Amino acid sequence: MTDLRTPGAAKQPPHRYRLTVPHADEAVIAWLELQDNQSLSIRMLIRESIARQGYVDIVNRPVVQLPAGRDRPVDSIASEASDAAPGEPTPTPADPGAEPENPPAAAPVDVNHLFAQLRR
Repeated sequence: MTDLRTPGAAKQPPHRYRLTVPHADEAVIAWLELQDNQSLSIRMLIRESIARQGYVDIVNRPVVQLPAGRDRPVDSIASEASDAAPGEPTPTPADPGAEPENPPAAAPVDVNHLFAQLRR
């Protein structure tokens, strides 16, 4: 294989980061164990996050409330409505007969393009 870098250019070592996952976080551990290349998989998730949300601190970003029918059952909204102070608007449950909205499908990722970017 031919080295396409400029003659005399020194190869820079990659940045190394340590990832700590608590034993109780079984979902993350299972996901990591399924990855063929954990480093590339995490970098792809980071790039996807940057594309969707920009350069933000994921831990401290604002929480967006999902409507009922997505991740929260209608019963939890009803119990929250009974706890609401008088005069406050109460959330309305989603129409059970309505079809759920489908989020747009993610665009396919060209892994060869990602590798080419990493080599630059």
